[in-house]
Amino acid sequence: MGAIFSIFDETLKQNPRLKKAKTRSMKLLSTAWWLGGNLLWTFSTSMLVLAMPVFFEYERECQLFDQMAQQQQAQIQAAAAMDAANAPK
Repeated sequence: MGAIFSIFDETLKQNPRLKKAKTRSMKLLSTAWWLGGNLLWTFSTSMLVLAMPVFFEYERECQLFDQMAQQQQAQIQAAAAMDAANAPK
């Protein structure tokens, strides 16, 4: 396996166009890696700062609606129990 790489390196050294292509592709890859990392950091930070508070507020509002529904259900059941207790026998 090492022999293949050494032959490839010798070919690159002999041909200046291949050497230039290698240099440009390495520069492109390093730039893409840097840009991808920065974009990922920006997206992650934006999600934490902008989206998470909205999500937590939505969850809190859902809990509030659930509590209101439980209270209404309890009132309905209490009224039904009172009507059953006050019904003539």
